[in-house]
Amino acid sequence: MAEAATQRGITPLVTRDVRTVPGRGVRGSAEGRAVAAGNGRLMNDLGWPIPPSLAERARSLEASGHSVVYLGWGEQVHAVLSLDDSPLPEAQAAIAALRERGLDATLLTGDLAQAAERIAVLVGIKDIQAGLSPEAKRLALDRLRHGHSSVAMVGDGLNDGPVLAAADVGIAVGSATDLARETAALVLPADGLWMLPWIVDVARAVRRTILTNLMWAFGYNLVALTFAAFGLLQPILAAAVMAGSSILVVVNSLRLERLPDPVPALIPEQRSGAKAERTQHGAGISAMAGPAVERS
Repeated sequence: MAEAATQRGITPLVTRDVRTVPGRGVRGSAEGRAVAAGNGRLMNDLGWPIPPSLAERARSLEASGHSVVYLGWGEQVHAVLSLDDSPLPEAQAAIAALRERGLDATLLTGDLAQAAERIAVLVGIKDIQAGLSPEAKRLALDRLRHGHSSVAMVGDGLNDGPVLAAADVGIAVGSATDLARETAALVLPADGLWMLPWIVDVARAVRRTILTNLMWAFGYNLVALTFAAFGLLQPILAAAVMAGSSILVVVNSLRLERLPDPVPALIPEQRSGAKAERTQHGAGISAMAGPAVERS
């Protein structure tokens, strides 16, 4: 929104005491007056009335699948902005590849259902949970964990921090907020969503290798101990057998170096058009400032 305002020749005011209200928006002060930007719940919490004309405009935008942000200052709501959520260009291919690997995808977002459904259709996600606060996202994650052995969370917004920390594997993209990157177990490069299927392949290969190494180590040593217990294995030969066990584990682990690089087909060839328009959005999906601004 700040970039869109600058492009329209609007000089931003210096704001102070800016703080984020989780699941609501941001608030602060400028030129001695309280200012805020966020959803209707934030304005209601502040006690700032929303003019009927702006409320009607917001309902119309939400019904058509857009996200809206109210702008207020001086204890009054003065404008409503329309935000068009734009998924990353590689999102659809990445999710399709994850589904081929037997993984289920669920969209958890603080946006309204109409906006979430539009994005879900574009990227191929069927399971949607919309209108969630940060705490509600964490509870939704806990419910998903009951039906699956483990759950990974991919996010980039400030509201995604608690969920990334609670997930079995928290994954943040390079353009994520500082909180999301700090709480995630894995941080992808900027625009690196296409790497998710490859990461899954690598993780599964590492797990198989670990289990194979354990099987070899325990089985190999169990046989050796059995022979040693019956006096069939001399000390020098036992030491050689132990060294052989270690060599087998190391050689088997070296096979991981033969893992393929990320699938080139999932790498988007052109990003420049979408990258210039993407900004951070509290729902964890990208957003663009829309042209429709209505003032009371």
